[in-house]
Amino acid sequence: MGLFIYRGTQMTSKLEQEEYLYRRAIDIIESADSDKDKEDLLFQEVWIPLAELYKERIVGPEG
Repeated sequence: MGLFIYRGTQMTSKLEQEEYLYRRAIDIIESADSDKDKEDLLFQEVWIPLAELYKERIVGPEG
């Protein structure tokens, strides 16, 4: 869900997108969900989108 929200707005900077993801992480961590659900949500809604946001820096410009 977070992935589609931050990608939908082209006018936001990477920093703004990253801030949104970190705030989403805090919301998930503070939720009443089980630890397993929190782990799954964090991975799906925060860590994967962050990795995609910084993919070029992680794997390098050549791919």
